[in-house]
Amino acid sequence: MLIREVVANHYTIPLPVALSDSTHGTIKGFELITARVRDAEGAEGTGYTYTVGAGGAAVHALVARDLAPFLVGRHADLIESHWQAMWWALHYGGRGGAQALAMSAVDIALWDLRARRQGAPLWRVLGGFDPRVPCYAGGIDLDFSLDALLRQTDENLARGFRAIKMKVGRPSLRDDVERVGAMRRHLGPDFPLMVDANMRWSVDEAIRAARSLAELAPVWLEEPTIPDDVPGHARIVREGGLPVAAGENLHTLYEFRQLIAAGGVTFPEPDVTSCGGVTAFMKICHLRRPSTCR
Repeated sequence: MLIREVVANHYTIPLPVALSDSTHGTIKGFELITARVRDAEGAEGTGYTYTVGAGGAAVHALVARDLAPFLVGRHADLIESHWQAMWWALHYGGRGGAQALAMSAVDIALWDLRARRQGAPLWRVLGGFDPRVPCYAGGIDLDFSLDALLRQTDENLARGFRAIKMKVGRPSLRDDVERVGAMRRHLGPDFPLMVDANMRWSVDEAIRAARSLAELAPVWLEEPTIPDDVPGHARIVREGGLPVAAGENLHTLYEFRQLIAAGGVTFPEPDVTSCGGVTAFMKICHLRRPSTCR
């Protein structure tokens, strides 16, 4: 079935309460960029990506001005072929960033269109066997008072979440340790608790923080340093004493391959809306460290 039309839209979603983390500062709203792919019979698939408040116009322009006319008239079902074609069409000006976000929105839409035409949910089209997925509640809550942080946690527990993630990366490591300690006491010794530094620290600072937080038994320390420092991540995993989650700010399969091969991550975190879409996400999920390949 041929692609008849690709429509891009750009929305600003204001937040009722301003949020903050250690690197992005105060976040007053998100930008949502959508891609709707329609085939010749009128079936439609929808994909999306987002930013935390800046850069959305560039992503929208890539979808509307470059990818949409590029894809019209092609066969909708040749998703892998389209992914490669989009990659090389935008390669010179991209290989990540806005290019990856734009590709993600379109690729998700193509997979959504395929699933809708098959009359099946996407998880089943991708080979899944169980519709239930464990979920955690993660707040953008670095500057919340302790009372507000615990109140948010109780609200999430009341909604049924059985794992919680909180922000760290305050100016004082002691403050971080005290807040995580308070959360641990609030949740109990065995409740799954994750901490997210949003790339705040240098490698040495991250190792020091990991060692300080280790006795509080977080499931993982997320994004302890900048995503570009692959050897640094490997040091943090090796010397920090905590599992490391990372990859939310990686935008290509090749970046994930390097980080995993170097031993720089325990829990890889590809974001389907920014790593290149479902096509790239599935390839990332099948990556293994060389020493564990069979």
